[in-house]
Amino acid sequence: MEAGIHEAVKSILIVVVGLTKALHLKAVATSSRKFRFNMDKLSCLFQILAFGLVLNAGGNPLNPFLNRMDYKRPEMVLSNNQEAFDVGNSSRGQRATCPEDYSPCTCALTISGLEITCAGVSVEDIQDVFFRTQTLQLYLVLLTATVSPSGTIALPADLLQNKHADNIFLVCPSDASPNVGLTIDPFAFQFTRFETTIMGILNCDLSAQADMRFLNDFTALHTLRIENTLNVEVIETLPSSTLPALKKLIITGCTGLENAAFPDLTPARLERLYLNGNGLKDEAINNILISVGSSSSSSSLKELVLADDGMTKVPRIGSFSQLSVYDVSYNDIPFMSQSSLMFSSPVRLVSLKSISLSAIEGEAFEGDFSVAQFNLEYNQLTELREDVFKSMLEQMAALPDGEGGQVLVTGNRFACGCGLAWLIRDHRDLIPSVKNGVCDGFFRFEDINPNSFINCL
Repeated sequence: MEAGIHEAVKSILIVVVGLTKALHLKAVATSSRKFRFNMDKLSCLFQILAFGLVLNAGGNPLNPFLNRMDYKRPEMVLSNNQEAFDVGNSSRGQRATCPEDYSPCTCALTISGLEITCAGVSVEDIQDVFFRTQTLQLYLVLLTATVSPSGTIALPADLLQNKHADNIFLVCPSDASPNVGLTIDPFAFQFTRFETTIMGILNCDLSAQADMRFLNDFTALHTLRIENTLNVEVIETLPSSTLPALKKLIITGCTGLENAAFPDLTPARLERLYLNGNGLKDEAINNILISVGSSSSSSSLKELVLADDGMTKVPRIGSFSQLSVYDVSYNDIPFMSQSSLMFSSPVRLVSLKSISLSAIEGEAFEGDFSVAQFNLEYNQLTELREDVFKSMLEQMAALPDGEGGQVLVTGNRFACGCGLAWLIRDHRDLIPSVKNGVCDGFFRFEDINPNSFINCL
């Protein structure tokens, strides 16, 4: 039943996206400024409707980006409305009539509470909506304000008046090029600061934002997301001392992070840090990890994602005693030396996928990999060294069938030489823990006769 619902929603989304593009093209081709404005507004509304359809496709909307066991490239994540907004693990299938008129915004009353969406609505009208409505507690507020004549969006003090929102997403128009500038008054959300748990900023330009005082005293905030946004240097002013509950910091597909002094996150005990797709080089990554490793998050961080940046070396992770998910895929790291990755806690995922890796030194990986998915797909490895993988595979094979981890090696060009004798001839019991092992182009490890290595030492 659930699969059928998701397929139906997928079909609806295809139609919605197609209609949105058609409307946008028609608007561009029209000389009337009024018609173009209306089409842009309607296009934005269709995007929000698509988001709503996905969230209500029956079942759990928990963001797969935050909980995946394999990495998706940032542009894939950002292009999917379902994955652009993570609002928790509640059931959102049932809806009822809203108790008040929120027009020109839209309202939905779900099992989680009131969800207010303002798509293509002026800042003044947004303020008016929250001034005249009476319900204080809101579950979700999603704002895509219209752009001012100056080409920016400025959110004033008391934007939501005295309303409290569990989840707030500020979304600049996704079809703008370059991104629309966004500024936020320090007191824009002052009445919700003790209630809001998730704050997101998407598709904006923060170059004119002087600081992040608008997050002062957000004592319940556990997730901060900044995605597909330009000039995020302002992150260095993050008032982390007033964010004691922060667990997830997600900055993906952004620019300017390499120029910022990463904030001291103390007293927060961060569990997930995602910095993928920001073009960060080795020095910038090391500076960030030194900052986080010197904070109260050093003993709480469980997931670290640095995929699709600009690294040429694997950063050290010894400071993070609880780390179990580590992703540096889609970088350019051709070599890994001894003790490159040392884990103190049982590992769930290591992704070294598509990093141009061609050589790994002995004993490069240390830790408990019993249940780990260790992804080495689409690299340039030609040998599967015993001093690198034997101990890891033994840990995985020691568990009952289906419970142990795997080393994923799809797309590597291993040679069918004596370098594989230790595995195929001497330890065939470990082969099931190697997924998609192939040598000389098409010989699967499990199909090779061990007698082929009889003359190997």
